Amino acid sequence: MNTTTFETSRKTIHLMSLLVPVIAKYHLLSAQLLLVFFIVFYAFSEWKKVRRKYFFAHKLILRMQRDDEKTEFAKAPLLLATGILMAITFFTWEASLVGIYQAGFCDTVAALCGKKWGKTKIPFLSRKTYVGSLAFFIAAVPFTLLFLPPSKAIVVCLFGAFLESLPFKDWDNLSVPFFISLLADQFLIISY
Repeated sequence: MNTTTFETSRKTIHLMSLLVPVIAKYHLLSAQLLLVFFIVFYAFSEWKKVRRKYFFAHKLILRMQRDDEKTEFAKAPLLLATGILMAITFFTWEASLVGIYQAGFCDTVAALCGKKWGKTKIPFLSRKTYVGSLAFFIAAVPFTLLFLPPSKAIVVCLFGAFLESLPFKDWDNLSVPFFISLLADQFLIISY
């Protein structure tokens, strides 16, 4: 499997997260329960994998994991689900939608563009490229402009690209939906 195909299959979890705000819009508790179920299910599956007592979903999960994640507890999906759960629980629907969009869609765009066209790495960030960070920002702006005035939307998008570029492996899955939702929520409160 080539790098782009692998990254696309891996990012399906990110893209599936975009369904959560739709569910939350109509029934918040259902969205929260769905995320809690996923968190428990995934954590149990990873716990079994680390102990080499495979769970029925392990083959599907292993196909989406990098080589280093196949033998250790892979925390990225767990952090993403937790960040999204926190976003829909603590912030307005509009703010959480902005945060989840950046974590689900913009992170995917950044990864795919960075892998395909990113030649120059950002100094001190061995896995991040200028192209990927720019792609994140460009993907974030039009959607964020639906909810925030241009000056605030640019700040939120720059902050999202910054969080996604930090060298804390997988922790952007938690920080982007939470902190972008928090920032968007504050800007929305100020706007009203």
